[in-house]
Amino acid sequence: MPSVAALVSLLSRVAVEQDCDKALQEIALSALEATNSRNVIIAQMNDAEGCLELRHGAGPEWEKHVRGEELQLELNEAEGGIVAYVAATGSSLMTGNVAEEPRYINLFETTRSEIAVPIRGPYGRIRAVLNLESDQLDAFDENARQLAEAYALIAGMILERQESQAREEALVQVGSALDTTLTEDALIDQVMRVAGEVLRFQASSIFLHEPATDTFVLRGSIGRLRERVGEISYARGEGCTGWVCDKGQPMRLDHPQKDPRWRGRFVEFPQEEIAHFLAVPIVSRGRSIGAIRVIRQETDNPYLDNRFTDSDQRVLQAIADQMATGLENIRNVEKMLRSERMVAWGELSAKSSHMIGNRVFALKGDVNELEHLLAAAQLDRAELRAIQKSLETNVMRVEEILQDFRDFLTATQLVPERANLNKLVEETVREVFPRRSPVELQLELGADVPEVVYDPKKLRRALSELIENSLNYIQEGRLKVATGEASIENLSRLKGWAGKPFVQIEVEDTGPGVREEQKGVIFQPFYSSRVKGMGLGLSIVKGIVDAHGGHVFEAGQEGKGAKFVILLPAA
Repeated sequence: MPSVAALVSLLSRVAVEQDCDKALQEIALSALEATNSRNVIIAQMNDAEGCLELRHGAGPEWEKHVRGEELQLELNEAEGGIVAYVAATGSSLMTGNVAEEPRYINLFETTRSEIAVPIRGPYGRIRAVLNLESDQLDAFDENARQLAEAYALIAGMILERQESQAREEALVQVGSALDTTLTEDALIDQVMRVAGEVLRFQASSIFLHEPATDTFVLRGSIGRLRERVGEISYARGEGCTGWVCDKGQPMRLDHPQKDPRWRGRFVEFPQEEIAHFLAVPIVSRGRSIGAIRVIRQETDNPYLDNRFTDSDQRVLQAIADQMATGLENIRNVEKMLRSERMVAWGELSAKSSHMIGNRVFALKGDVNELEHLLAAAQLDRAELRAIQKSLETNVMRVEEILQDFRDFLTATQLVPERANLNKLVEETVREVFPRRSPVELQLELGADVPEVVYDPKKLRRALSELIENSLNYIQEGRLKVATGEASIENLSRLKGWAGKPFVQIEVEDTGPGVREEQKGVIFQPFYSSRVKGMGLGLSIVKGIVDAHGGHVFEAGQEGKGAKFVILLPAA
């Protein structure tokens, strides 16, 4: 039979088609040919808007009037036409003469007879409607209806695959966030954005445990609670949200106001408007540290089923589990950095104390000399100027030591923002590089460099240090500062790199370069081949770059110049 052959051919194509939109378009084309229809439409449900969207189709009128648009039909049994009626009731409808069908609305002038069948997804929900239209009266029979229902079954499988792909992509995005986000707030923002895209809720909030008060504090929200982040909290077991946070168990409720645990203290809508509630715990090392809560409102459309499903709960729990891993990683990195900095702080304190002590000893000597000169009968202005110069130099050295001390301690304390990297690099180079210098400046800013989440003040400090470091070693020659997408050669330096995009900043000079045996130690605190300073400059650079989730290394050749490379994760 031709219809069977058409179905077999269609199944063989859509089974390997990874683009679900293309697969749905294939279904529309095949149904058009197999049923001798003039136009075929696939109208998909939009749960958030409570309407049908005409996204896929085939036929002359479709190509001419509808293709490329997303027309909306009200999901209303009485007023939305045959397609809306089928979506609302879940019943197929076939008419041999649309002029005699009271539910018909005129979408195409050529239509005389029509079949509309529901396309169901998981849990039997109506996800779309397949609509076949002919320019002939009584064009369809029972065989055509059955064939349309077969096409609807295939379309339902494709839509289920589309939802699965969207949810898998959401989990991949959250997983990527674990590698690139630098702070808890950035991770929370990313999780809420991804969860909103895949679950299509009207409001969401994240609560995390605050040990100081033993409560669960609002840390992020989509909805009217956004302005109260950090202000409101639930006690253990307080309301449905506090119960999930405390017990470490999920909760899914329809009309949650009827549940005895409900309190409705802090919700994104007036509680009488809340129809469906879903909350899952965020569990770290077997202990609940918070919850992700999502809410859907009551809908004015009685035909729209927007309850949360088992699948919704599983996906949200998977997102919460990944978030728990991300929070643990961020907190562990912060602990590690604090521990490393504390060890170095002790050494820093000892060394700075010694260096400041030397300067104070010199200052005391200048003060004693000044006292001796002032006691003389006549003032020797030349000697006074020499003492004044010595005092100024020693005070400046103390200030430099204290500034290095402050920069070292605050290197990992970031205030990140998403911004253009080229602009910061260009501004920093213009500020640091001398206007009149025998050294040639070569600034190469890559085109279309991805945005980066960084702390402008700290990254400016790191880049300034590298530029000044190069200028210290070359009296003439060339200094190149370049940006761009990270090269494969540079990315190979990253341990465990999994294909995530990075950008790079390269600072390269024509000086003496760095000896091979020095490359492993130049970023350690207090290591320096220069007399000036405490040897913290490159250590500060490394601390800043590490705090951004990046990597810095020296890739030049001894005798041919130094080449410092900073790799930063793209936003």
